[in-house]
Amino acid sequence: MLDFWHARWQSGQTGWHEADGNAALREFWPTLAPGSRVLVPLCGKSSDLAWLAGEGYQVTGVELSDIAARSFFDETGLEFETDTAGGFSWYRNREAGIAVACGNYFEFSDQPFDALYDRASLVAIPLKKRLEYIRHTQSLLKPGAAQLLVTLQYDQEKAEGPPFSVMPDEVQSYWQNLQCVSKRNDIENSSPKFRDAGIVEITEVVWVSAGAENQ
Repeated sequence: MLDFWHARWQSGQTGWHEADGNAALREFWPTLAPGSRVLVPLCGKSSDLAWLAGEGYQVTGVELSDIAARSFFDETGLEFETDTAGGFSWYRNREAGIAVACGNYFEFSDQPFDALYDRASLVAIPLKKRLEYIRHTQSLLKPGAAQLLVTLQYDQEKAEGPPFSVMPDEVQSYWQNLQCVSKRNDIENSSPKFRDAGIVEITEVVWVSAGAENQ
């Protein structure tokens, strides 16, 4: 699977990328204490990193591809410095409060984070690896960490992921404290492969940790 994602970045096949960022993040992200540390797994080159940093948080993305990390800084116009630590290549703008660690997410470690933002991570993980992903992610979060998770639901008999369809009962088997706050058809922003397969509805589902929206 790692080779698959490297190949996608090398060929520029990044249909999951939202150039303007994710609207649900801006609508449903809870208000946290300034300087709170936010983990963004499998972040790609998402402009959501810059939005979170602009809200006053210290943001750490984890991404497999160095191409993605460099593209993020190039496209946002932010300067960056690089170093290596813990087996990862790090790209940082300390003034902005943004760091991207490049390597295998399942090998990533750091001090526990105050919050999690997952738009394109869980849905990128095959079913057989999801429980491992959840357990590893939980190990990186403080107890009671705020969470915003975005999943997708569609007919996987017509098209295969990634991104994969993740149903509500599966989500809540991983995180019982998450509640659904939004559902909408996001077929217009989805990869052309889904429309080519005859799919007319891909539901974007937004989950937040209970009580997080009131913080």
